[in-house]
Amino acid sequence: MVVLLLVTIVGSILITWLLPLAFKSEPPYGLAADIGVGTVCAVVWAILGYRVVSPAIGLVGWLALALSAGDAIGLAAATLWVLRRIKR
Repeated sequence: MVVLLLVTIVGSILITWLLPLAFKSEPPYGLAADIGVGTVCAVVWAILGYRVVSPAIGLVGWLALALSAGDAIGLAAATLWVLRRIKR
């Protein structure tokens, strides 16, 4: 569980910091809000995915860890899109 949280936190911070640079978009609420919202959403989803969804579909071990963390990091990127649509 500690590895899952570390991978998710580091990955979501990196993706929410670097993705706006790649697409040359302005953070509507500031960089700290982008990183904070993305990281919180990613951590919550990673825990839910690892504890509830992965066992329900039969994933165990490192595969459950990798898919839960990867899915959560993708959700962190999706929250950036949502934040930009809310601001409009």
